[in-house]
Amino acid sequence: MPMNNATSALQVRNHIIELLAKKRNYQQEIKDLASQYEYVVFYGCGMILNSIIDTWNQYIGRKIDFCCDRDSEKWGKSFRGIKCISPQELTAIKDRCAVFVTIGKFRAAYDFLQGIGIASVNQIFKYDIVAAELLHKIQPAELAEHLSQTCNVLSDAQSVKVFEAIVNRIFDCKSGLDVMADVCEKNQYFPTDIIKLSDHESLVDGGAFDGDTIADFARRTHGLFDNIFAFEMDEINFNALRENVRKMPEQDRIKIFNLGIWDRECDITYSTESADSSIGEGAAHGHVVTLDDALKNEKVTFIKMDIEGAEPQALRGAQNIIRTQKPKLAICIYHDFKHLWEIPLYIKELVPEYKIYLRHHTDLAYETVCYAMV
Repeated sequence: MPMNNATSALQVRNHIIELLAKKRNYQQEIKDLASQYEYVVFYGCGMILNSIIDTWNQYIGRKIDFCCDRDSEKWGKSFRGIKCISPQELTAIKDRCAVFVTIGKFRAAYDFLQGIGIASVNQIFKYDIVAAELLHKIQPAELAEHLSQTCNVLSDAQSVKVFEAIVNRIFDCKSGLDVMADVCEKNQYFPTDIIKLSDHESLVDGGAFDGDTIADFARRTHGLFDNIFAFEMDEINFNALRENVRKMPEQDRIKIFNLGIWDRECDITYSTESADSSIGEGAAHGHVVTLDDALKNEKVTFIKMDIEGAEPQALRGAQNIIRTQKPKLAICIYHDFKHLWEIPLYIKELVPEYKIYLRHHTDLAYETVCYAMV
């Protein structure tokens, strides 16, 4: 049921202040843990490893000695300059290493590593490392107010459960290994209890990557939709998107743009060093536009955004579409801790009649989505 009464808001606020009083510093906890061992090992040599290396180097600073993977094709190779060792080699240093799991299915990896005798097996939450800086600066009462306001606009019990899992994960070191797995659901961007698709949808896919979401959308609608407008600024991803769209039978109704979305039109830099193409950082160059300008004469029924932390700016650049057409929204809120309250509250401000939902779609800290429906 919605958390929409003063008592509930006060309870949330008091709980958050209580957790903040512990003054947890996740960044420092990771530093302290890494310093206790001769070796630091990241387990899993895929996208999550690639995504987290830059954050680790910037905020933790401790050398990553090895990565490890069960895939024998990866053994002996280097990933971002880090040598991959086999699980057998890992067992040779099992008492002298802290292992951080960089695989989406954490529990399976945890059980495997425990089973081969690794003593220190740990979760690693990239965005919580960054959030530690904000938690050090912000006043507890101010943060509690933001979060209690957010909890107050959530429209169902599952949203509150997801919200509480995130708060407990960030603030409480005893929140448990499965804190996010316990609220993980399938159907990212299209949860069946929230999103009902018609035969005449016009989807905006912000951060279209290689077309994975639009392919899922086309499958779910059985190809019965009006239009898809796909925006992808990264050139490599855009080339993959273009090739994949060419193979789709609905390609004549799919318009692709090698552009980012923002709150104004301009040239901008972005980073391609990791899996996150972060706007405003790095040496790559791209162009960004507002959805209000790019699609000002188009019908829009659904907006999805996963744009590496630029979601607030892109929402501001789509405020006219959102206010006038009231499309379904699926907006990622996991890239920056502030987005947990900034995005739901801004959406509610734009269209007060929106119902706000939260859903989470991985076992780790990635892929928390704010959904809005009228």
